[in-house]
Amino acid sequence: MQVIIIGGGEVGTELASRISKEHDVVVIEKNNQLAQKINASMDVMVITGNGASVRILEKAGINEAKLLIAVTEIDEVNIIACMLAKNYGVLTTVARIRNTEYADGSQVLTNEQLGIDFIINPERVAAQEIAKMIKTPNVSEIEYYADGKVQVLGYYMDEDSPYVNKRIQNMGLPDDCIVCAIVRQSGKVIIPSGNDKVKPDDEIYFLGKKDVFDTPFLNSKKNHYPQTVVIAGGGRVGLQLAEFLENEGKKYIVKLVDVDKDRCEEISTYLSRTLVLQGDVTDIAFLKDEEIARANVFVAVTGDDEVNLLSTLLADHLGVKVTISEVIRPDYNIILNSIGIDRVVSPRLLTAAQIMKMIRKGDVISLTILKEDRVEVVELIVSEKASICNKKLEDVNLPRGILVAAIVRGDQIIIPSGYHKIHAGDRIILFYVTELSGEVDKYFSIEDSMVRSMGKALKKFIRRK
Repeated sequence: MQVIIIGGGEVGTELASRISKEHDVVVIEKNNQLAQKINASMDVMVITGNGASVRILEKAGINEAKLLIAVTEIDEVNIIACMLAKNYGVLTTVARIRNTEYADGSQVLTNEQLGIDFIINPERVAAQEIAKMIKTPNVSEIEYYADGKVQVLGYYMDEDSPYVNKRIQNMGLPDDCIVCAIVRQSGKVIIPSGNDKVKPDDEIYFLGKKDVFDTPFLNSKKNHYPQTVVIAGGGRVGLQLAEFLENEGKKYIVKLVDVDKDRCEEISTYLSRTLVLQGDVTDIAFLKDEEIARANVFVAVTGDDEVNLLSTLLADHLGVKVTISEVIRPDYNIILNSIGIDRVVSPRLLTAAQIMKMIRKGDVISLTILKEDRVEVVELIVSEKASICNKKLEDVNLPRGILVAAIVRGDQIIIPSGYHKIHAGDRIILFYVTELSGEVDKYFSIEDSMVRSMGKALKKFIRRK
């Protein structure tokens, strides 16, 4: 499939790196130096020019393209590119839109008239993700499979949980619910057996039928409202996060800090119950003066990774209970597990993950990446060529690190044990550590080796959130 990506910035470059493993990619980038860098670093065609230009689009092969992704910093360029693409017959268009006036339903022209199939807003998605972390501090992930019938729940275990220090086989979980993965505080990932123990601060991934999670069997940390949340950074992410928290009523006392006086005055006009402060969040004297130590949550979303990491570490040092940091550059992820930051959010990763879910082929229904590329979850239809077909799972000898977590057969959902067989045409959900992607392909004969090649492509990108 021919894919055109307009914009060679953080999102565009990493999307090109990933998608080029599966499809023919053309990148259009206006900045000549950035275009040359992309051309030298990956196997894609690079064209220097304006992605909203008919001449440039035709040079990129718009007539043959099936997918166009416009992720420049300028909303209007992305919109025009999508409009032009639809006129050339491109099947699917994706536009990065930051201005909410273009995406809130109040615009004069509809998305269809603008030629946009999917709108992505990295900052809004990041703000939503952070708001979810604040509202449900123990829940790290919620994913749905099998048309919503199967749910995966990531959950942080605290010391008060009845499951801590128990072996999985002795946890007494509800029927139709299993533990699929354990992520240690060190970052180590375990696809567990019944003998593995749950430890305090482990992140546990449960899988079960959706109605299993309607019954609260996990002891969650109770939020004692109102909670004080300090947001460092008054950019798009910080402003939208403050708005989300304000919409929760009196549950949160929100303080927003920005170093720029004019920006503080501007965002004050958008917020009604948020205390906006001018100050430097890397200045420990300022943090002490504003009694940041009393906060329940400190969120750093300044747009500058160094400022985010330093201010988060200072907040942690002062005793803030929960710290959340936005991190843009992937090379910082190698140190995040060891420096005391509780949660990390990457707008680039969230954006790319949304787009990659649109690109599916063969028997793979969906591919989800968890924990900065260390765990993958794939939902697929089993091919009759798969070596696992018509064999008991206990006889297949799958490598440790690969788990058949669920089988969907018609309307039946099976949480399998060793004696269950997998048949051709079954829809299955697999958990596995990323380095075993090739083994997954070998056992399940996935068309075009999608899981293996996507997994390798994602590794360079997903060191997250």
